[in-house]
Formats: sequence, C-alpha cells, structure tokens
Amino acid sequence: MCVTEWGEAALARLRADAHRGLGDAGLLQGRPLTPVLQYAGDVLVAGLARGRDVRPLALACLDGLDERGLPGDAELADELAAALGVRAPTGLAPLPVDLGAVAAAMEDGFQVLDPERGDVLPADEAEGLPVPPGDLPEGEDARRGAARAWLAGQGFRPVPRSL
Repeated sequence: MCVTEWGEAALARLRADAHRGLGDAGLLQGRPLTPVLQYAGDVLVAGLARGRDVRPLALACLDGLDERGLPGDAELADELAAALGVRAPTGLAPLPVDLGAVAAAMEDGFQVLDPERGDVLPADEAEGLPVPPGDLPEGEDARRGAARAWLAGQGFRPVPRSL
C-alpha cells in the first residue's frame, strides 16, 4: 500500500471503517482507490447496505478490482457487484472474520479458523478449518485479498465483527 498517496492517519481511519462495517465512504472521495481496493470495496459494500449514496465510487472500485485481478479481487468484485445489484449474490456464507488475522495465520501456519465465530486460533488449542501456510503477496491490500480468496474457497465471505 502506498502510504504517500494516503497517509497513515487516513489509512488508519479506512482500516477502522472496514473493520467496523460503517460504510462511511467519505474518506475515499478524491483519493486513489487502487492502493486500497480491498479496504475500499469492504467500505463500499457496507455503504451500499446502509443505503448510502456511494454508487459512483462503488462502480469505480468494481472496475479497479476487475482490472487488477489479484487474489481476492474477483471475490470482492462479486460481493460489490451483488451489493450494486448488477450480479447475483455469491451464495457464500457470511463469517465475521478479521482478514488481517487470516493473512497472518497464512503467513505463520499452524492456525485454525473457527467457522462459527471467525476467530483465528492456534491449531493445538482449538478445532476448526486449518489455515494453510503459504507465501503471501507483498503489501497489506494484497495480503488481505489472499486471505479473502482462501476464505471464499472455504465457502465464506468476510463480514464485519461485532461484540
């Protein structure tokens, strides 16, 4: 992710919005979407679900995801297109999971994902879906996408976590 185009404070707000599912796309206005397509897509899906007027940004993000084609981009594009009403829903089950935690588990190995709660736990402490170790792409956004692609392969789509 290119910090010079976004800045740490703006990235922190974007991460928080995506994590909480607030759908406040104001932070995306006037900024390049390409370095943050995975975060932007999640924010825009939430914004569309909340009835916010984010359609132009969502269409731009959808185009960016379709063009870029990194792991996880097609899965997020499908979710975004379904939220826009231009494609059918994916049929993937919602799971409240932190994609950053899944990506870290993929990097570290020996972790499992609780398919009911979305928690990533050490394999020796819990049962669940084994998270495969693997080489992840460079960059936070690409790692998030790789985690999304693996999750979709298990039949799930990430949704925001709540208490």
